[in-house]
Amino acid sequence: MDSKPKTYPCLPTKAWWTLRKKFHQTIPPRVTPVYLATVLDMQEKSAKANVLPGLKAVGLIEEDGATTARASQWRDDETYPDVCSEIREELYPAELRDAVPGPSIDDEAARRWFMHTTKTGQQAARKMVVMYSLLTKADPSGGEKAPAPRSKKPLPSESKGRSPTPAAPAGQETANEQHGLPDSVKGRRPPLSRVSDGIELPEMRLNLEIRIDASVTPEQIDLIFASMAKHLYRHGDERQ
Repeated sequence: MDSKPKTYPCLPTKAWWTLRKKFHQTIPPRVTPVYLATVLDMQEKSAKANVLPGLKAVGLIEEDGATTARASQWRDDETYPDVCSEIREELYPAELRDAVPGPSIDDEAARRWFMHTTKTGQQAARKMVVMYSLLTKADPSGGEKAPAPRSKKPLPSESKGRSPTPAAPAGQETANEQHGLPDSVKGRRPPLSRVSDGIELPEMRLNLEIRIDASVTPEQIDLIFASMAKHLYRHGDERQ
């Protein structure tokens, strides 16, 4: 009786999708370590050890590297899910497929199963989980989704093209101006010190912060400072 534990294929996710994309363009008559090293941008030795065995195990290539009819169906989006289902049923026992069904699998549960069954460590088991997950999801898009639309911020050129906020008509004051300050001035009108009945009242000084939008014209800026002078200093003169 052969007591050697069973092993399962390992194939990097990047290699799986890169090769499938390449097969969309043309299916090579034979897949060799040199071909894999060129397409996947990796060392020939690594391709022979880490990719070639997995391709043979899932039936995309023969032992001599010749591509199979399954490779043609594997690259087709319509038949891709069926191919994945066939490979999954061929390679993995029903106990795993029932315990860790799809399409989204429990990676930790699958890892524990592979570790127990193959008597391998966590790293090797995780590689087997990757292959099992790919076949179980059977998603020809590779899980790629269009990014969510981002809110468009106006470009500087767009901001410049907008008309500035019109100034209030003559004779009309804004809510802030009715209280002594224009809209663009933040702060309160500082009370001026004066002498009353021989007693000098305390003087309070406040720093005013003025924020002016880049779209405001020089004429509007002049009106802002003229309004400040009108409301700040005129009332001070009346109290003298």
